[in-house]
Amino acid sequence: MQEITSIYGLSNHTNIEVYSFHDKYIILYDDHRSILNVLFETKKLGLFSTTPNIIFFDKHDDACNPQINAKDLFEKWGIERIEDVSSRDFWSFVEFDLSGLDDDWLLAGMELGLINHAVVIGQTENSNMRDLNNLFESSDGEVHELFDIYHLNYSLGSRGCLGDNVIKEPYYENVRNIFEYNQPPYGRYDKFSKEVTNPIVLDFDLDCFTTECENNVYAWPEAIFREKYYDNEEVRHFMHKLINRSTIITICREPTCCGGLGESNKILGYLDHYFFDGCLDTIPIR
Repeated sequence: MQEITSIYGLSNHTNIEVYSFHDKYIILYDDHRSILNVLFETKKLGLFSTTPNIIFFDKHDDACNPQINAKDLFEKWGIERIEDVSSRDFWSFVEFDLSGLDDDWLLAGMELGLINHAVVIGQTENSNMRDLNNLFESSDGEVHELFDIYHLNYSLGSRGCLGDNVIKEPYYENVRNIFEYNQPPYGRYDKFSKEVTNPIVLDFDLDCFTTECENNVYAWPEAIFREKYYDNEEVRHFMHKLINRSTIITICREPTCCGGLGESNKILGYLDHYFFDGCLDTIPIR
């Protein structure tokens, strides 16, 4: 496997496409554990000043224990730093050693020094993060925080973890630390910090925007997506700021969890139309 020398080189590999969006990149793939390949390669390319936090939309928290130890892996690979492993060895590890259910990549990324802290938005299916008391200590002694929060129309509300003006519990403040949001002093209309002090990877698993009916999974109707994420002015502003503040954006289509390719592509089209200016070319050319 040839080593990747630019971010567009990711597109030479199965399951990954890279798009340009303003001053950043959007990286599209199908299986969520593939995000570790992206983080590994972008780390080697020097895109991050320090280990990034990840903010991701997902119906699942993907925080199952991967049962790996970085020291053992490094010894196996004959390296001292994650950047020194070959792309062939790392990608093979992601494909064959991590779960095919794509449910353990988050802690694996923390164990390998590719992810710092994490917040998942819209998670409804798991309790792994809360079972860990929202903390994961990797084998190098680093403590990583992980939180799940409701969809933004609630989380930004007066009683939500991001919007509540009276912090009632440390959980709220810790979540805000990762977003760098709603922490005085801030502007009257923009509650984000002026500068991003820790790099952010913004990730979307499209199954976050699905629902079930008669034991089948479907994409949210477009009207519901608009209501929750676009027609709400506060949420729309927050989304645009979050996109602008991220270092890279990654999108997992995960069609088997979305009701099939058609439903997955519907959701991708919503994101493309409402937030990414059509740069993903989801609208057919007539």
